[in-house]
Parts: sequence; structure tokens; C-alpha cells
Amino acid sequence: MPIDAVGANAHRYPTLDALRGAAAFAVLFYHLRNIGAGHHGPAVLPIFASGYLAVDLFFVLSGFVISHAYGARLRKSLPFRAFMTARFVRLQPVIAIGTLIGFILALVQRLLGLEGAPGLFAIVTCLPANLLMLPNVLMPSGIFLFNPPAWSLFYELAANAVYAFAVRREADSTNGMRENLLLAASCLAGFGGLVASVLLVGDLDRGVALGDWPVALARIIFSFTAGALLHRTRHRWMKGVPRLPLPWLLIACVALLAPDFHGAPRAIYDLTFATALSPVLLMLTCVAQPGPRLQSASAWLGMISYPLYAVHAPIKHVIETILPLGFAPMLIVATCSAVSIAWLIGTVIDPALRHWLGNWQCRLYTTADPHVATTSSLSGGA
Repeated sequence: MPIDAVGANAHRYPTLDALRGAAAFAVLFYHLRNIGAGHHGPAVLPIFASGYLAVDLFFVLSGFVISHAYGARLRKSLPFRAFMTARFVRLQPVIAIGTLIGFILALVQRLLGLEGAPGLFAIVTCLPANLLMLPNVLMPSGIFLFNPPAWSLFYELAANAVYAFAVRREADSTNGMRENLLLAASCLAGFGGLVASVLLVGDLDRGVALGDWPVALARIIFSFTAGALLHRTRHRWMKGVPRLPLPWLLIACVALLAPDFHGAPRAIYDLTFATALSPVLLMLTCVAQPGPRLQSASAWLGMISYPLYAVHAPIKHVIETILPLGFAPMLIVATCSAVSIAWLIGTVIDPALRHWLGNWQCRLYTTADPHVATTSSLSGGA
């Protein structure tokens, strides 16, 4: 998901922003496939059944861009605390908006005694934990009760912490060989975890419950380290990657997240996408050139991707609660509402928060250590 800019590399990959946006829309329609039918109800929309695999693509993108934006600075001077503070204040406010929407809905449902409303214990214990981007271990079936997709942000933040700690520890190394070997070993371990996951549970659609942690851990370990390793070795493979038109790649991304499989084909496809297709999509997209006419579209997709991911699930539940219409009307209303609110967050609320939090970070770390260079604004990278 997004990155921040405390010491970030100024160079950006706008095509990766576009790829992330396309994947975010696939996640949106994956969750809207069964709107009005309940969380476990049958899907009415016969596509985007593989939309949950966009999370693996997000993890690969995160590893690549975090390594690009912060790898060199972490090795030189950027303190671990400054990096993690920047990551938290970049991720937390937007996901908190979705969490608060879900909290208000859950509280109203409970006060009105509506069917399916969560208990007060769940509501009270989930709110503080989830606002801090932490899972509520007291509710194993709903660790992020108000905004279920937030589970992936928790694992991403944890991966950021481990990565930054490891890079800082290897900062005195004379060359990057040890770091590359560590990334490769972690990637291999994650691959083994993914294989075990599809063999044991049949797919990779896991992470939202506490008991899903082995699968979620395998997904983040493989994909994040694969993305970081691809960045570290980019000079070896970029020249040999074909330059394809960006629209083709975005269409391919959406198409790859659309198929519906069951049984063994489901397990094989999930493993193939996570370990091969998502890294290949990243490699192809990061060398693509958007062209003048597609630059604004790429920027728009990048801007809306994280807010859309962060708020679409609670908005879906609000629409289901207050507008119990047929599938098609609810799909249209939920889509328009999610995109509109995400646009408002991405263009007005998030930039204002980034400006305020950027100034706060600057004051905090200038006071604590005048030698720590920070920036007063936070960029919305991949």
C-alpha cells in the first residue's frame, strides 16, 4: 500500500500506482460480489472471484517500493523509530476512517437491536486495538471487526518493521550480498509456507481471522521479500523485460483477478498467482511508460487506491443495512459511494492529514535529533 516520505527516494514509479489502483478495484468488486447476501452468502456477480489475491500483489509492490524509497536511507542514517513512525502515521489515519465508519455502524446496530449486530464486548475491545492497527486477539473470528481488510495492513506494517530492523543491522556490511541472501532465504521460506497453505486449506483466501495467521504470514513473507529482492536486483533484469503498453498490463491485472476456480485448480491458481504472476506483473509494469495521455489516469488510480481499499468494506455493510434493495441497485450505490468517499479522502482529507502529520514529524525528529533529515509532507506512493 502507500508509502510515506521521511527520507524517501524522490524517484517514483507512476505505473506501479496505476497497477495498485487496478488491483484495488478488483478487491472492491470481489467484496461486492455477494452484496445483500451476507458475508458468506452466494456470489451474484460471476467475476472477480480471485480478487483476494490482489493482497499478494500489494505485498509485492510494498516490498519493491519500500526498498526503493527507504533502503539506502535506512542503511545510512534514517533511524528505525523515524521510519516506523512515518509508516504508522501514513497508514493509520486513512484506515482509521474506515474503522470508525464500521464502528458507528456496529454501535447503531447493537443499540437498535438489529439482527447480526456484534456484542458490546466485541465493540468495546475492538475499537482501541483496531485504531492502533492491531488485531483484537480477544475476538478470534473478527480481529478487525469494523474493517476486515485492515488485517493486511497489520501484516504489512509488521513486515516493514522486520525489514527496517534487518537493513539497519546490516548497515555496516561492506556489500549487499548478505542482505540479498537474507531476502532470498526469507522468500524461499515464504514459498514453502505458501505451498503448505494451499495443500492444507486449499486456497490463500485467509488472513481476516486469528487462526489464519500461518497463511497470512506465508503470504507477507514471500511477497514482501520477493518485492524487496526484485528491487535490489533490478539492474540485472530491467533491461531484459519487454516494454508493454500500460493499458494491456492493467487489463491483464484485472483479468487475472477475475477467474473462479474450485478444488485443486483453485489451489494451483492461487499458488501460481502469488509466486509467479504477481512478481511478473510488477516487473512488466515498473518498466512500462504511461505516456502523456495516461499520466493523469495513473495518478488518479494511485491516489484512490489506498482510500478505496481502506473504506470499501464498511461502506458495503452500511449500504446493506440501510438500503436492503436488490443486488443491482445495491451494487451501483455501494460502488459509487465507495469511489466517491475514497476520492474525497484521497484529494482532501488525506493530503491535509499528511501535511499536518508531516509537520509534526519534522518537529518531533528535529527536536530529538537535528541530524535526522525529514520532509514536511508525506507522498502517496505504492
